[in-house]
Amino acid sequence: MNTETFRFGHRAAIFVLLGLALVAVPSWALVTFDFETPYLVQPGQQVWDFSLIQDAGQYHVFYHTIPQHDAHPANADTIWHATSADLRHWDILGPALTSGPGWYDDVAMWAPDVVYDDASGRWAMLYTGITGAMVQRACLAWSDDLTTWTKSVANPVFEPDTLTYHWGPEQAWSSFRDPFVYHDGAQWNMLSTAGLRLGGYPGYRRGIVHRAVSADLVNWSDGGVFYEHDGTAGKTRDLESVQYLVRDGWHHLFFVEQDLDIDNHPTSHMVAADPAGWTMAARTSVDAGWAPEIKRFDAGASAEVFARLAKDQDPRDDSWFVTVRFDSIRFDDGGQTPVVIFDDPFVGDWPIRTGAAAVPTFGENAVLRDDSPAGVKGHGWFSTFENYGGPLATIGLPGAAWGDSATARLESRPFVVTGDHLRLLIGGGYYAETCYVALLDDATGLELSRIHTNNLSGMGERLWDLGAWSGQTVRLAIVDEETGPGGWIAVDGIEERLGDLAAVGESPPGGTLVTGLGAWPNPFNPQTVIRFEMAGAGAAQVEVYDLAGRRVWRSREVVTSGGEVRVAWDGRDQDGRALPSGAFLGRVVVDGLPAAQVRLMLLK
Repeated sequence: MNTETFRFGHRAAIFVLLGLALVAVPSWALVTFDFETPYLVQPGQQVWDFSLIQDAGQYHVFYHTIPQHDAHPANADTIWHATSADLRHWDILGPALTSGPGWYDDVAMWAPDVVYDDASGRWAMLYTGITGAMVQRACLAWSDDLTTWTKSVANPVFEPDTLTYHWGPEQAWSSFRDPFVYHDGAQWNMLSTAGLRLGGYPGYRRGIVHRAVSADLVNWSDGGVFYEHDGTAGKTRDLESVQYLVRDGWHHLFFVEQDLDIDNHPTSHMVAADPAGWTMAARTSVDAGWAPEIKRFDAGASAEVFARLAKDQDPRDDSWFVTVRFDSIRFDDGGQTPVVIFDDPFVGDWPIRTGAAAVPTFGENAVLRDDSPAGVKGHGWFSTFENYGGPLATIGLPGAAWGDSATARLESRPFVVTGDHLRLLIGGGYYAETCYVALLDDATGLELSRIHTNNLSGMGERLWDLGAWSGQTVRLAIVDEETGPGGWIAVDGIEERLGDLAAVGESPPGGTLVTGLGAWPNPFNPQTVIRFEMAGAGAAQVEVYDLAGRRVWRSREVVTSGGEVRVAWDGRDQDGRALPSGAFLGRVVVDGLPAAQVRLMLLK
């Protein structure tokens, strides 16, 4: 039985699986080193039930959120859309759908599941629509491009029979949610969280996984009970966030049993040669996260993407913050046993690591201790003072610290110096001999240069001139050998850059600054959109340089009074000729002066 439908072949795909297959970056390309870890984070929001897909080499996640400090599920009125090339660096594009104006989802929207429909040539999103008293129904939306979604005029596309199932249009908290949609080669199937009504009406409740079937994703009919809770206790509990898949003939059901452990909600798992053999007596706990998504994007990979919700508690007010964490999973014993692989976020970039503190840090932990902000770029960074690897990481706790006594050393992979300077964020105590970042000759290990901290409680930007070592193969070392007061180091946002060292970062006349510079998609083929914010009026252009420092393209001038600017580049030079695959540098120039830069990767 084929329980997954994916699209291949119509567009080039880049398969990226954490710790398994990485996008190849030429050794001559400008390097960047950061410490982003495999999480999707939306500040101020709890990220809840989600759907992970891949299209044209880009990952997409659709999800609903609940405000961190107002966590009632009725406040989940938006399904969001985020994209990534590597499951670590995410671009939140904004809402994909919002509640209403239809009656069927006028209170909230939960748990999207996105699939591609070959018959119509469109993307379909099945989601849970919520009405008054938290009544839940299956709803549908369509998209041609994963960006613009239109709700089906047939909504709601399915609701259970009130006599057979413990559900009713006026019955409070009528469970029918968390659709999981798959094609078995003959028809579409939708599995949902539901309750069976036993003993007549109103009767009593039994938790089940319900199945509906359809030929077109619009017209659904009742397929009956897919699995009925057969445990010795808790038979009334909902079985939430179901994932069903088959590996080498073994049928797997992943789920969360509602309220089994309200502080942890572990991912449960059952396996049998036939679904009829599933039983709670043989249930195992696979992971401390919940609402799992298991996706096989590369048929030849030895493991698959394992995504799930991960939560931890803010020590300031005991509120929960919830993110999505991405790792890998493989199936041992001939496809019978799932094994979660916690991926190393330093793999590839930082192969040499010593010291207890040689792990990434997650989030603004200094803020959690009511200190000044650390100045983190993204949500992952490196610090020998902070001690928190993020939800499910098993490293530290929110707001925890290694303290001054911790030491560590990181050494990067080798790279060839091709840029003019290195930009980095750095903070920590002033110990020039024991807390520093060093540039090392790769062949001999000889230290060529170093930059040290300067008693900064957060991180400040430093520019490091690389001109003397152009063309040389080098490594970076981040070193903390200090145990005295303030004996720690923090580093983030390491970027090799082209251009005049003095000019980069200089404000144009009038003080107009460029912030939020980014490009999406990136890597790209055939087009990317370069986006940035201008704090005031000015004339802006985007210039693109190759790695030899030659300008290959320049946009038209955009005159603006401030706000967001978007400039598209199609990978061609100024004469319209297609440029080869490789790394390029995009530079924003405001009123004739360079203001910001972004690395671009064209892949064909």
